Amino acid sequence: MMEFYGDYHTHSRHSDGRQSEVDIVAAARKRGLKEVAITDHGPLAAVIGVDNAREYLKIRERIDEDCWDEEGPRVLLGAEANIRDLQGTLDIPPSVIEDLDLLIAGMHPYTLPTTVKDGWDLFARNSLRHLGAAQRKKAINANTKACKEAIYQNPDLDILAHPGLFFTVDVQEIAEACAQKEVLFEINCAHEHPDISDIMEAERVGVCFIVNSDSHFEETVGELDYGAQVLEHLKIDPERVANLEAGGGYTQWGKKMKNYRYS
Repeated sequence: MMEFYGDYHTHSRHSDGRQSEVDIVAAARKRGLKEVAITDHGPLAAVIGVDNAREYLKIRERIDEDCWDEEGPRVLLGAEANIRDLQGTLDIPPSVIEDLDLLIAGMHPYTLPTTVKDGWDLFARNSLRHLGAAQRKKAINANTKACKEAIYQNPDLDILAHPGLFFTVDVQEIAEACAQKEVLFEINCAHEHPDISDIMEAERVGVCFIVNSDSHFEETVGELDYGAQVLEHLKIDPERVANLEAGGGYTQWGKKMKNYRYS
């Protein structure tokens, strides 16, 4: 049976989750996880985001006051930032990122773009992708560029969330960027995404993976079955999966990523 050290993508009521920080930690403890990260959405995605970037300070206070327990798990403060434009701009300022334990980024609908032009080039164009092959190609090119720039321009980025879920991308290009910049390529269990063919492509390019729940409810914290099944089916090298039990968790990622030789 495949065992995981931690779950590094969960949402609380500060964004679009239906659980408190205490609920998340209790669920992680029940699952036997050694680490869990609370990673609420950045503020510029309509409906799903935190009210403002200062919310992360409140979450930190809640973690410090209510979530620590000698029996574990270790609780990390993270964020799932929203990618806003073709330059890879995130909706969380550097001053807040500095105070996070880890940073996730992903593309989400209804994110406030940096400019009107950015909104057209990325979000509006994506909504036109169904109008034919030409529009679809333009949308994929824009989505891919936005993700790649987010990877290249944000050195603190740890994880690319659910690549291609809401905005189709060129998986090979995204995987190459993740491998080059040592950003983990997420296997997202809530959405059962990416699919097997895309994971195979990412593995061929040479990424390291992380399996996360993207939990919004207590019942799904640490629910990583989809990832376990995919890893076993594809016989992916355990050394390529950052949060397997043997990997030592978050504190070992940096060393592990640097020591692994991408093929």
